[in-house]
Amino acid sequence: MKRLQIKKKDAFEYRDVNLKDVNYIDKWQRTSNSHSTLAYHTSEGSFQDPDILVEAAETYKDLGFVLIGRTALVQESKIDKIQAIENNGSLITFKDGTELYVMKQI
Repeated sequence: MKRLQIKKKDAFEYRDVNLKDVNYIDKWQRTSNSHSTLAYHTSEGSFQDPDILVEAAETYKDLGFVLIGRTALVQESKIDKIQAIENNGSLITFKDGTELYVMKQI
């Protein structure tokens, strides 16, 4: 999870948060015009799950996830094959048969 950014200029801080350490969960918004997200409040501070792919990619990179283009975060160990589609992105097939089309040609 990432530490809540109270101000836009606050640096991102990522850490594992065990649900056993959570005192409460509520909705949180940085500003009245921003979208709300769930905030997990612990004695160590307040945190939220990543809410955009770039943040999730940074948070989960050590768990085997990789950002493909700007549209998908995939777990590399689950990929069976990748098929490039001529001038039109790629089709990723996972070991369970699930398929994902991405705009990026791989």
